[in-house]
Amino acid sequence: MNNFDALLINSLEQSKNCNTNKQDFQTFLKPELVDLIQEEHATNLQLTLLKQRKEGAKLKIDMLTLQEDEITKQIEELLKQQDELNQEVEELMKLENLSGKELQKYLTLKKIESYNDNDTMLPTTLPPLDQHKKLKLSEVQFAKRLRRYRHIMTTNSLSDYGYPVESPDKDGIIIDEYTSKPKEYSSYRSHCKLEHICVRCDRYFHVSEAGEYLTKESCIYHSGEFKEKFTCCAGERDSEGCERNKLHVWNGFKDGFSGPYNDFLYTQPRSDKSDVEAKVYALNCKMCYTSRGLEVAKVSLVGYDGQVVYDHFVKPRSEVVDYCTRFSGVTAKDLCKNQNKNLKTFAEVQKDLLQLIDADTILIGHSMQTDFRLLKIVHKKIVDTAHEFPHPLTIPRQFHSLKNLTKKYLKRDIQCGNNGHDSVENARACLELVMWKVRNRILPKRPVRWLR
Repeated sequence: MNNFDALLINSLEQSKNCNTNKQDFQTFLKPELVDLIQEEHATNLQLTLLKQRKEGAKLKIDMLTLQEDEITKQIEELLKQQDELNQEVEELMKLENLSGKELQKYLTLKKIESYNDNDTMLPTTLPPLDQHKKLKLSEVQFAKRLRRYRHIMTTNSLSDYGYPVESPDKDGIIIDEYTSKPKEYSSYRSHCKLEHICVRCDRYFHVSEAGEYLTKESCIYHSGEFKEKFTCCAGERDSEGCERNKLHVWNGFKDGFSGPYNDFLYTQPRSDKSDVEAKVYALNCKMCYTSRGLEVAKVSLVGYDGQVVYDHFVKPRSEVVDYCTRFSGVTAKDLCKNQNKNLKTFAEVQKDLLQLIDADTILIGHSMQTDFRLLKIVHKKIVDTAHEFPHPLTIPRQFHSLKNLTKKYLKRDIQCGNNGHDSVENARACLELVMWKVRNRILPKRPVRWLR
């Protein structure tokens, strides 16, 4: 027992016999006890203050730690930027020693890297093209062969095949849209801008200028071709359609010449043609039907070596009526920004293509007239496999299918899956078909000028 406890017990015993109030009770406490109580109270106050100061110091330490972490992050970011700047300086120093051709090759590779970031669908490496290995020509030599032996389409051929071309007598671009429908199916039956003919069932329907369907009825049609019987269901010519769609669809263009249009963009000439060689690409696009007609849903560009250069989905500008998944392979998920980081706007894709493709770039593809119409791009260096392997009939726009051409000349099958056609596969097939023709030294056969 310490002195404080002894004094307290002694004082309490003396107070038991006293019937006094609190103030009187304090008179029985010994002065030593009062001093100890006051001293203990002061000590408790000091202890409380010290604890508060400790908590305050702890908060300051936490704040300083946070500031230290933030400063560390800033230092790391600055060091990263410094490394990037050092790399750019090294690249610039290398560029000083590059020749014109080497410089162009370097810049082209940098462009492709910038367009195809971490969110693209680009595969690592595709198998080499058989015809590319057999041809044994460089890209420059191949391009020269295409020009020398007139594989590139003339302006008249481009117009005949429905490509967007300059109007001969007006400012702007015109498009020659031809349909093999009989005259009673003329799109101008009522001269009504809102009236269109369904490309599937041949029925007329109306859409407002704002893209709102005024005719809301189902479309019943045959999805296959008619060859004695329909290939889709073996139905007779006059049989009811075997497929049904919620609405009618159209391609966005009227029969005959349309235009002039002033919203098309031209591929630009190269600034320096002396040291820079033209590129060769294969192009293929996938479309979907919207309330305003067809729109581009996917764009694929393949290089001369068969590797993918550009591959992006495109967000339609109008409401989608039919994704055409059976043929395009495009689904609603592919065109949803929240579910597809690879999705780009039409303006972004158009800008990318115009930076990759210049006026001297040779583009290879199959029936690309619709691709260029919907991309709203005018380009003149075109090698079209539908033009290279013309149909024997002189009916306008009668083409061999890419699938049949690939089977006949390349001895392989394409478009075999159930999930739609692969745009990259199609582009590679077009490239190989032209390589096959150049390798076998077969000059282009010009079809008889179509009569209407």
